[in-house]
Amino acid sequence: MCESVTVGLLAGRDAMVVYLSPFEADIDAAWNARSGGHYQVLGAHDFLPDELLRQYRDSLPYCLHIGWGARDGQLAVRHDGGLVRVSAAALAWVSPEVEAVRLVVESFQLESRRRIWEGAGLYAHAESEAKALACTDPELRRHAQRAIVRLPGTVAARPGINQLALYDLESAQWHFLPLRLAQQILSQQGG
Repeated sequence: MCESVTVGLLAGRDAMVVYLSPFEADIDAAWNARSGGHYQVLGAHDFLPDELLRQYRDSLPYCLHIGWGARDGQLAVRHDGGLVRVSAAALAWVSPEVEAVRLVVESFQLESRRRIWEGAGLYAHAESEAKALACTDPELRRHAQRAIVRLPGTVAARPGINQLALYDLESAQWHFLPLRLAQQILSQQGG
């Protein structure tokens, strides 16, 4: 999935969305398929970013998915009908001598992810993620459909978001973290 970056140094550029969890990618695919389209989750090794590479040549913009935007316990929906994604935008440098594009997820990003999930009260996230990784593709799609059914509601993205929404497979519930706390955790990255 690709989307336009709206804030930061990469604002205005299209970027591919990178999920650390295939289950979270399945949730986005399930949401987007509601309008009748077909969305398929691809592993990074199966995704061909040719269009983005033609557009940007020496770099590949990508957004590392963190969670979904929410306001007051309801997921925020953009004007185009998509869920608001909260992501960290980055660039992968591309060399014509190398066939593969290297996307690096730093240890501080993984630590920030762990702290965000703990901030939402989900201390057993590693176990929940292991459960998701053990699921077959059809099982993941069923769990993703259940996540959509269990949405506590939706609101228009404007006037803004005040929470980060995360879905826990183990409890089959959405959890919300104050956006300021998530921003504070992310601002401590790498330092």
